[in-house]
Amino acid sequence: MRSARFALLAPAAVAMIVMSGCGDDEDTPSAGSAAPSAPAATSVPPVTPAPVGLDEATRKTCATAEKDITAALKEVAEAEKIGPPAGHSAVSAQYSAGAATLYTHAFTNSDEVNSAVKGVATEMSDLADAWAKAPGKAPSRADLTAARDKLKATCAAD
Repeated sequence: MRSARFALLAPAAVAMIVMSGCGDDEDTPSAGSAAPSAPAATSVPPVTPAPVGLDEATRKTCATAEKDITAALKEVAEAEKIGPPAGHSAVSAQYSAGAATLYTHAFTNSDEVNSAVKGVATEMSDLADAWAKAPGKAPSRADLTAARDKLKATCAAD
């Protein structure tokens, strides 16, 4: 019985010993590293100011949103080819999926871009509802086109 307890406790004791020597709170440098006598070279910020307009993350968000919209509209077109009645449900589902994708991929620190993306997603959701309520009649895409144009204009603002 003693050997079984020892066999179980020995690895734990070894792990405690090893871990006690590891720590990020050491104040003195180790013997292997010499403290530099001169301050370390730091990167110098660019002298020219950053361009006014959208930052890189916002540009990436705009590109992702446009890619998501294009993919969603392609899926909607494929679903429209199915025809009634199953096709109408598929079109509604594709608009809903497109809106959900926009919400998950397209948020940035630009309120204008966020608002424009939300506008496109809202229009897609409205079209999904319209297709679900009145499957025999294709609703107008004018509001979606206008929202998409607004997003493009907002993303082009540099």
